[in-house]
Amino acid sequence: MKETWNFFKVHLLSDLRNKRSIFWVVIFPILLFTILVLTFSNLGVKGSINFKIILINDSQKANGPNFSRELVNAFRSLSFPNKDAIFTLTMMKKKDTNAAFEKVIYSEADAVLIIPKDFNSAIARSILFSKLGISAPLVPIKVFYVPNRASSNLAESAIEGTIGQINSYLTARFGYTLKAIKVKSKTFGSIMESPSYTNFVAPGIMVIAAFMTGLLLVAPKIAMMRRYAVMKKYASTPVNPYSFFLGFTASRLFIMIIQYIGLALFSTFVLGAVIRAFSWQAFLYYLFSCAVYAAIGFVVGFIASGPTSVGAVSSLINLPLEFLAGIYFPLYNLPWYINIFVYINPLWYSTNALRQFLGVAMSTTPMWMNILVPGIWLIASIAFSSVRQNLEKE
Repeated sequence: MKETWNFFKVHLLSDLRNKRSIFWVVIFPILLFTILVLTFSNLGVKGSINFKIILINDSQKANGPNFSRELVNAFRSLSFPNKDAIFTLTMMKKKDTNAAFEKVIYSEADAVLIIPKDFNSAIARSILFSKLGISAPLVPIKVFYVPNRASSNLAESAIEGTIGQINSYLTARFGYTLKAIKVKSKTFGSIMESPSYTNFVAPGIMVIAAFMTGLLLVAPKIAMMRRYAVMKKYASTPVNPYSFFLGFTASRLFIMIIQYIGLALFSTFVLGAVIRAFSWQAFLYYLFSCAVYAAIGFVVGFIASGPTSVGAVSSLINLPLEFLAGIYFPLYNLPWYINIFVYINPLWYSTNALRQFLGVAMSTTPMWMNILVPGIWLIASIAFSSVRQNLEKE
Protein backbone atom coordinates (compact mmCIF):
# COMPACT_ATOMS: atom_id res chain seq x y z
CA MET A 1 0.00 0.00 0.00
CA LYS A 2 2.85 2.35 0.84
CA GLU A 3 4.55 1.67 -2.50
CA THR A 4 1.27 2.39 -4.31
CA TRP A 5 0.95 5.66 -2.46
CA ASN A 6 4.54 6.61 -3.29
CA PHE A 7 4.05 5.85 -6.98
CA PHE A 8 0.81 7.83 -6.88
CA LYS A 9 2.63 10.87 -5.51
CA VAL A 10 5.52 10.53 -7.96
CA HIS A 11 3.27 10.35 -11.01
CA LEU A 12 0.96 13.09 -9.76
CA LEU A 13 3.82 15.49 -9.01
CA SER A 14 5.42 14.65 -12.34
CA ASP A 15 2.20 15.52 -14.17
CA LEU A 16 1.75 18.74 -12.21
CA ARG A 17 5.26 19.83 -13.14
CA ASN A 18 4.58 19.12 -16.80
CA LYS A 19 3.09 22.25 -18.33
CA ARG A 20 1.77 20.33 -21.35
CA SER A 21 -0.18 17.99 -19.08
CA ILE A 22 -1.73 20.91 -17.22
CA PHE A 23 -2.67 22.53 -20.51
CA TRP A 24 -4.31 19.46 -22.08
CA VAL A 25 -6.03 18.27 -18.91
CA VAL A 26 -7.21 21.58 -17.48
CA ILE A 27 -6.91 24.53 -19.85
CA PHE A 28 -7.68 23.03 -23.27
CA PRO A 29 -11.10 21.51 -22.35
CA ILE A 30 -12.12 24.90 -20.96
CA LEU A 31 -10.84 26.65 -24.08
CA LEU A 32 -12.64 24.27 -26.44
CA PHE A 33 -15.84 24.45 -24.40
CA THR A 34 -15.70 28.26 -24.49
CA ILE A 35 -15.24 28.31 -28.26
CA LEU A 36 -18.18 25.95 -28.81
CA VAL A 37 -20.47 27.89 -26.48
CA LEU A 38 -19.58 31.28 -27.95
CA THR A 39 -20.00 29.97 -31.47
CA PHE A 40 -23.14 27.86 -31.26
CA SER A 41 -25.03 28.95 -28.15
CA ASN A 42 -27.36 31.14 -30.25
CA LEU A 43 -28.71 28.18 -32.21
CA GLY A 44 -32.34 27.49 -31.39
CA VAL A 45 -32.57 30.06 -28.59
CA LYS A 46 -35.71 32.17 -28.62
CA GLY A 47 -34.99 35.73 -29.64
CA SER A 48 -31.51 34.90 -30.92
CA ILE A 49 -32.56 34.40 -34.53
CA ASN A 50 -32.30 37.56 -36.57
CA PHE A 51 -31.98 37.59 -40.34
CA LYS A 52 -30.50 40.38 -42.41
CA ILE A 53 -32.84 41.12 -45.30
CA ILE A 54 -32.67 43.78 -47.99
CA LEU A 55 -36.01 45.19 -49.17
CA ILE A 56 -36.33 46.88 -52.57
CA ASN A 57 -39.63 48.65 -53.22
CA ASP A 58 -40.03 48.78 -57.00
CA SER A 59 -43.76 49.54 -56.92
CA GLN A 60 -45.21 52.51 -58.77
CA LYS A 61 -46.88 55.35 -56.90
CA ALA A 62 -50.50 54.54 -56.15
CA ASN A 63 -53.49 56.72 -56.99
CA GLY A 64 -55.38 55.07 -54.15
CA PRO A 65 -54.13 53.27 -51.04
CA ASN A 66 -50.38 52.75 -50.96
CA PHE A 67 -50.25 49.04 -50.20
CA SER A 68 -46.52 48.76 -50.86
CA ARG A 69 -45.69 51.41 -48.25
CA GLU A 70 -47.78 49.57 -45.67
CA LEU A 71 -46.07 46.31 -46.62
CA VAL A 72 -42.72 47.97 -45.93
CA ASN A 73 -44.07 49.20 -42.59
CA ALA A 74 -45.21 45.67 -41.78
CA PHE A 75 -41.69 44.33 -42.30
CA ARG A 76 -40.29 47.21 -40.28
CA SER A 77 -42.56 46.23 -37.40
CA LEU A 78 -40.96 42.77 -37.47
CA SER A 79 -37.43 44.17 -37.62
CA PHE A 80 -34.81 45.46 -35.22
CA PRO A 81 -34.99 47.44 -32.92
CA ASN A 82 -38.59 46.39 -32.25
CA LYS A 83 -39.21 43.80 -29.54
CA ASP A 84 -38.87 40.13 -30.61
CA ALA A 85 -37.65 41.25 -34.05
CA ILE A 86 -36.74 38.45 -36.44
CA PHE A 87 -35.26 40.66 -39.18
CA THR A 88 -32.68 43.38 -39.55
CA LEU A 89 -34.07 45.41 -42.45
CA THR A 90 -32.06 47.40 -44.99
CA MET A 91 -33.82 49.46 -47.65
CA MET A 92 -32.19 49.76 -51.09
CA LYS A 93 -33.28 51.25 -54.39
CA LYS A 94 -34.10 49.40 -57.60
CA LYS A 95 -30.90 50.62 -59.28
CA ASP A 96 -28.88 48.88 -56.55
CA THR A 97 -30.43 45.44 -57.12
CA ASN A 98 -27.16 43.85 -58.32
CA ALA A 99 -25.32 45.24 -55.29
CA ALA A 100 -28.02 43.76 -53.06
CA PHE A 101 -27.61 40.35 -54.74
CA GLU A 102 -23.84 40.49 -54.17
CA LYS A 103 -24.40 41.17 -50.48
CA VAL A 104 -26.42 37.94 -50.22
CA ILE A 105 -23.92 35.91 -52.24
CA TYR A 106 -21.05 37.12 -50.05
CA SER A 107 -22.95 36.59 -46.77
CA GLU A 108 -23.36 40.27 -45.92
CA ALA A 109 -27.14 39.72 -46.05
CA ASP A 110 -29.39 36.66 -45.93
CA ALA A 111 -32.07 37.44 -48.52
CA VAL A 112 -33.33 40.11 -50.92
CA LEU A 113 -37.06 40.90 -50.97
CA ILE A 114 -38.44 42.81 -53.97
CA ILE A 115 -41.89 44.40 -54.14
CA PRO A 116 -42.84 44.27 -57.85
CA LYS A 117 -43.64 47.30 -59.97
CA ASP A 118 -47.39 46.61 -60.30
CA PHE A 119 -47.88 45.66 -56.63
CA ASN A 120 -50.30 48.45 -55.69
CA SER A 121 -52.53 48.04 -58.75
CA ALA A 122 -52.49 44.24 -58.42
CA ILE A 123 -53.64 44.38 -54.78
CA ALA A 124 -56.39 46.89 -55.66
CA ARG A 125 -57.50 44.66 -58.53
CA SER A 126 -57.58 41.59 -56.28
CA ILE A 127 -59.72 43.42 -53.69
CA LEU A 128 -62.13 44.57 -56.41
CA PHE A 129 -62.42 41.06 -57.88
CA SER A 130 -63.09 39.58 -54.44
CA LYS A 131 -65.91 42.08 -53.83
CA LEU A 132 -67.47 41.07 -57.16
CA GLY A 133 -67.26 37.41 -56.18
CA ILE A 134 -64.55 36.68 -58.75
CA SER A 135 -61.57 34.57 -57.79
CA ALA A 136 -58.58 36.90 -57.50
CA PRO A 137 -54.99 35.78 -58.13
CA LEU A 138 -52.45 36.20 -55.35
CA VAL A 139 -49.89 38.96 -55.75
CA PRO A 140 -46.30 37.67 -55.36
CA ILE A 141 -43.39 39.41 -53.71
CA LYS A 142 -40.01 38.05 -54.85
CA VAL A 143 -37.46 36.65 -52.41
CA PHE A 144 -33.95 35.81 -53.60
CA TYR A 145 -31.86 33.56 -51.37
CA VAL A 146 -29.08 30.94 -51.24
CA PRO A 147 -30.67 27.56 -50.37
CA ASN A 148 -27.51 25.76 -49.26
CA ARG A 149 -26.60 28.44 -46.72
CA ALA A 150 -28.44 27.90 -43.45
CA SER A 151 -29.05 31.55 -42.58
CA SER A 152 -30.27 32.40 -46.09
CA ASN A 153 -32.52 29.34 -46.29
CA LEU A 154 -34.01 30.09 -42.88
CA ALA A 155 -34.47 33.77 -43.82
CA GLU A 156 -36.56 32.74 -46.85
CA SER A 157 -38.64 30.43 -44.65
CA ALA A 158 -39.08 33.20 -42.07
CA ILE A 159 -40.32 35.65 -44.73
CA GLU A 160 -42.73 33.06 -46.07
CA GLY A 161 -43.89 32.25 -42.56
CA THR A 162 -44.68 35.89 -41.77
CA ILE A 163 -46.86 36.45 -44.85
CA GLY A 164 -50.00 35.36 -42.98
CA GLN A 165 -49.22 37.87 -40.26
CA ILE A 166 -48.57 40.59 -42.86
CA ASN A 167 -51.84 39.83 -44.68
CA SER A 168 -53.62 40.25 -41.33
CA TYR A 169 -51.79 43.55 -40.81
CA LEU A 170 -52.96 44.86 -44.19
CA THR A 171 -56.50 43.60 -43.53
CA ALA A 172 -56.65 45.60 -40.30
CA ARG A 173 -55.08 48.61 -41.99
CA PHE A 174 -57.37 48.77 -45.06
CA GLY A 175 -60.43 46.81 -43.97
CA TYR A 176 -60.45 44.04 -46.58
CA THR A 177 -60.59 40.30 -45.84
CA LEU A 178 -58.58 39.00 -48.80
CA LYS A 179 -55.29 37.18 -48.25
CA ALA A 180 -53.68 38.70 -51.30
CA ILE A 181 -49.89 38.32 -50.91
CA LYS A 182 -47.71 35.28 -51.48
CA VAL A 183 -43.95 34.66 -51.66
CA LYS A 184 -42.29 33.74 -54.94
CA SER A 185 -38.81 32.45 -54.11
CA LYS A 186 -35.84 32.40 -56.46
CA THR A 187 -32.26 31.19 -56.02
CA PHE A 188 -29.02 32.59 -57.38
CA GLY A 189 -28.29 30.44 -60.42
CA SER A 190 -28.09 26.71 -61.02
CA ILE A 191 -24.90 26.36 -58.94
CA MET A 192 -26.90 27.32 -55.88
CA GLU A 193 -29.13 24.23 -55.89
CA SER A 194 -29.21 22.66 -52.43
CA PRO A 195 -26.37 20.12 -52.20
CA SER A 196 -26.35 16.97 -50.15
CA TYR A 197 -24.28 17.01 -46.99
CA THR A 198 -21.73 14.79 -48.77
CA ASN A 199 -21.26 17.44 -51.46
CA PHE A 200 -21.14 20.19 -48.86
CA VAL A 201 -18.49 18.62 -46.64
CA ALA A 202 -16.25 17.10 -49.38
CA PRO A 203 -14.30 20.32 -50.19
CA GLY A 204 -13.75 20.96 -46.49
CA ILE A 205 -12.36 17.47 -45.93
CA MET A 206 -9.86 18.05 -48.76
CA VAL A 207 -8.79 21.26 -47.04
CA ILE A 208 -8.47 19.56 -43.65
CA ALA A 209 -6.42 16.69 -45.14
CA ALA A 210 -3.88 19.11 -46.61
CA PHE A 211 -3.79 21.22 -43.46
CA MET A 212 -3.21 18.17 -41.23
CA THR A 213 -0.39 17.05 -43.51
CA GLY A 214 1.30 20.39 -42.96
CA LEU A 215 0.92 20.02 -39.19
CA LEU A 216 1.77 16.32 -38.88
CA LEU A 217 4.35 15.71 -41.63
CA VAL A 218 6.10 19.08 -41.80
CA ALA A 219 6.11 20.53 -38.28
CA PRO A 220 7.47 17.46 -36.38
CA LYS A 221 10.26 17.00 -38.93
CA ILE A 222 11.36 20.62 -38.63
CA ALA A 223 11.22 20.46 -34.83
CA MET A 224 13.31 17.27 -34.81
CA MET A 225 15.94 18.76 -37.13
CA ARG A 226 16.18 21.80 -34.87
CA ARG A 227 16.36 19.68 -31.72
CA TYR A 228 19.22 17.53 -33.01
CA ALA A 229 20.97 20.31 -34.97
CA VAL A 230 20.58 18.43 -38.25
CA MET A 231 20.89 21.57 -40.37
CA LYS A 232 24.09 22.62 -38.60
CA LYS A 233 25.56 19.22 -39.45
CA TYR A 234 24.47 19.63 -43.09
CA ALA A 235 26.14 23.06 -43.09
CA SER A 236 29.52 21.33 -42.67
CA THR A 237 28.92 19.36 -45.88
CA PRO A 238 28.63 20.49 -49.52
CA VAL A 239 24.83 20.02 -49.34
CA ASN A 240 22.89 23.22 -50.10
CA PRO A 241 20.40 23.74 -47.24
CA TYR A 242 17.89 25.41 -49.58
CA SER A 243 17.96 22.34 -51.83
CA PHE A 244 17.31 20.22 -48.76
CA PHE A 245 14.27 22.29 -47.73
CA LEU A 246 12.97 22.48 -51.31
CA GLY A 247 13.16 18.69 -51.70
CA PHE A 248 11.53 18.22 -48.31
CA THR A 249 8.67 20.62 -49.15
CA ALA A 250 8.13 19.05 -52.58
CA SER A 251 7.76 15.62 -50.97
CA ARG A 252 5.05 16.97 -48.65
CA LEU A 253 3.22 18.61 -51.56
CA PHE A 254 3.31 15.32 -53.46
CA ILE A 255 1.60 13.60 -50.53
CA MET A 256 -1.05 16.33 -50.48
CA ILE A 257 -1.73 15.80 -54.20
CA ILE A 258 -2.17 12.07 -53.60
CA GLN A 259 -4.62 12.97 -50.81
CA TYR A 260 -6.63 15.16 -53.19
CA ILE A 261 -6.87 12.45 -55.86
CA GLY A 262 -7.77 9.78 -53.30
CA LEU A 263 -10.45 11.90 -51.63
CA ALA A 264 -11.88 12.97 -54.98
CA LEU A 265 -12.20 9.36 -56.16
CA PHE A 266 -13.54 8.16 -52.82
CA SER A 267 -16.13 10.92 -52.47
CA THR A 268 -17.31 10.53 -56.07
CA PHE A 269 -17.38 6.76 -56.57
CA VAL A 270 -17.93 5.50 -53.02
CA LEU A 271 -19.94 8.22 -51.26
CA GLY A 272 -21.73 9.41 -54.39
CA ALA A 273 -20.75 13.07 -54.13
CA VAL A 274 -21.63 15.20 -57.16
CA ILE A 275 -18.60 17.47 -57.50
CA ARG A 276 -16.34 18.63 -60.33
CA ALA A 277 -13.48 16.73 -58.71
CA PHE A 278 -10.97 17.23 -61.51
CA SER A 279 -11.66 20.86 -62.33
CA TRP A 280 -8.32 22.47 -63.21
CA GLN A 281 -9.33 25.59 -61.27
CA ALA A 282 -10.02 23.51 -58.16
CA PHE A 283 -6.72 21.65 -58.53
CA LEU A 284 -4.64 24.82 -59.01
CA TYR A 285 -6.27 26.47 -56.00
CA TYR A 286 -5.71 23.30 -53.99
CA LEU A 287 -1.98 23.43 -54.85
CA PHE A 288 -1.91 27.04 -53.68
CA SER A 289 -3.60 26.00 -50.41
CA CYS A 290 -1.09 23.18 -49.96
CA ALA A 291 1.78 25.66 -50.19
CA VAL A 292 0.09 27.78 -47.50
CA TYR A 293 -0.38 24.82 -45.15
CA ALA A 294 3.16 23.54 -45.69
CA ALA A 295 4.45 27.01 -44.79
CA ILE A 296 2.29 27.04 -41.65
CA GLY A 297 3.79 23.64 -40.80
CA PHE A 298 7.26 25.21 -40.93
CA VAL A 299 6.09 27.94 -38.54
CA VAL A 300 4.75 25.36 -36.06
CA GLY A 301 8.02 23.43 -36.31
CA PHE A 302 10.00 26.56 -35.47
CA ILE A 303 7.64 27.61 -32.65
CA ALA A 304 7.59 24.23 -30.90
CA SER A 305 10.34 23.68 -28.36
CA GLY A 306 10.86 20.10 -29.56
CA PRO A 307 9.23 17.17 -31.43
CA THR A 308 7.09 16.20 -28.43
CA SER A 309 5.54 19.65 -28.13
CA VAL A 310 4.52 19.81 -31.78
CA GLY A 311 1.36 17.84 -31.02
CA ALA A 312 0.27 20.35 -28.41
CA VAL A 313 0.87 23.36 -30.65
CA SER A 314 -0.74 21.63 -33.64
CA SER A 315 -3.89 20.71 -31.74
CA LEU A 316 -4.15 24.21 -30.31
CA ILE A 317 -4.11 25.59 -33.87
CA ASN A 318 -6.03 22.85 -35.64
CA LEU A 319 -9.25 22.50 -33.65
CA PRO A 320 -10.26 26.19 -33.51
CA LEU A 321 -9.44 26.69 -37.20
CA GLU A 322 -11.49 23.62 -38.17
CA PHE A 323 -14.55 24.66 -36.18
CA LEU A 324 -14.37 28.24 -37.48
CA ALA A 325 -13.97 27.32 -41.16
CA GLY A 326 -17.55 26.26 -41.92
CA ILE A 327 -16.29 22.82 -42.94
CA TYR A 328 -18.81 20.64 -41.14
CA PHE A 329 -21.80 22.99 -41.07
CA PRO A 330 -22.59 26.54 -42.21
CA LEU A 331 -21.64 29.40 -39.92
CA TYR A 332 -24.16 32.18 -39.39
CA ASN A 333 -25.23 34.77 -36.82
CA LEU A 334 -21.89 34.55 -35.02
CA PRO A 335 -20.87 37.20 -32.47
CA TRP A 336 -18.53 39.84 -33.92
CA TYR A 337 -15.64 38.72 -31.71
CA ILE A 338 -15.89 35.19 -33.15
CA ASN A 339 -16.18 36.55 -36.70
CA ILE A 340 -12.78 38.19 -36.25
CA PHE A 341 -11.20 34.72 -36.05
CA VAL A 342 -13.33 33.47 -38.96
CA TYR A 343 -12.20 36.33 -41.22
CA ILE A 344 -8.49 35.68 -40.61
CA ASN A 345 -8.82 31.90 -40.87
CA PRO A 346 -7.13 30.60 -44.07
CA LEU A 347 -9.19 27.38 -43.92
CA TRP A 348 -12.40 29.45 -44.18
CA TYR A 349 -11.31 31.00 -47.47
CA SER A 350 -9.90 27.75 -48.88
CA THR A 351 -13.14 25.91 -48.14
CA ASN A 352 -15.25 28.67 -49.72
CA ALA A 353 -13.11 28.74 -52.87
CA LEU A 354 -13.04 24.95 -53.31
CA ARG A 355 -16.83 24.74 -52.89
CA GLN A 356 -17.22 27.10 -55.82
CA PHE A 357 -14.54 25.52 -58.00
CA LEU A 358 -15.93 22.03 -57.30
CA GLY A 359 -19.45 23.19 -58.25
CA VAL A 360 -20.97 22.74 -54.80
CA ALA A 361 -21.92 26.33 -53.96
CA MET A 362 -21.00 29.92 -54.61
CA SER A 363 -18.19 31.15 -52.42
CA THR A 364 -19.50 33.24 -49.52
CA THR A 365 -16.39 35.40 -49.80
CA PRO A 366 -15.06 37.21 -52.91
CA MET A 367 -12.53 35.13 -54.82
CA TRP A 368 -9.87 37.83 -54.50
CA MET A 369 -10.13 37.48 -50.71
CA ASN A 370 -9.85 33.69 -51.05
CA ILE A 371 -6.45 34.32 -52.62
CA LEU A 372 -5.33 37.38 -50.66
CA VAL A 373 -5.82 36.18 -47.06
CA PRO A 374 -4.17 32.74 -47.49
CA GLY A 375 -1.48 34.50 -49.55
CA ILE A 376 -0.73 36.76 -46.60
CA TRP A 377 -0.43 33.68 -44.40
CA LEU A 378 1.96 32.14 -46.96
CA ILE A 379 4.23 35.20 -47.16
CA ALA A 380 4.19 35.78 -43.40
CA SER A 381 4.96 32.10 -42.69
CA ILE A 382 7.88 32.03 -45.14
CA ALA A 383 9.28 35.25 -43.70
CA PHE A 384 8.97 34.00 -40.10
CA SER A 385 10.56 30.64 -40.89
CA SER A 386 13.43 32.27 -42.80
CA VAL A 387 14.19 34.67 -39.96
CA ARG A 388 14.10 31.89 -37.35
CA GLN A 389 16.34 29.68 -39.48
CA ASN A 390 18.89 32.45 -39.92
CA LEU A 391 18.84 33.27 -36.21
CA GLU A 392 19.41 29.64 -35.24
CA LYS A 393 22.42 29.46 -37.56
CA GLU A 394 24.22 32.06 -35.46
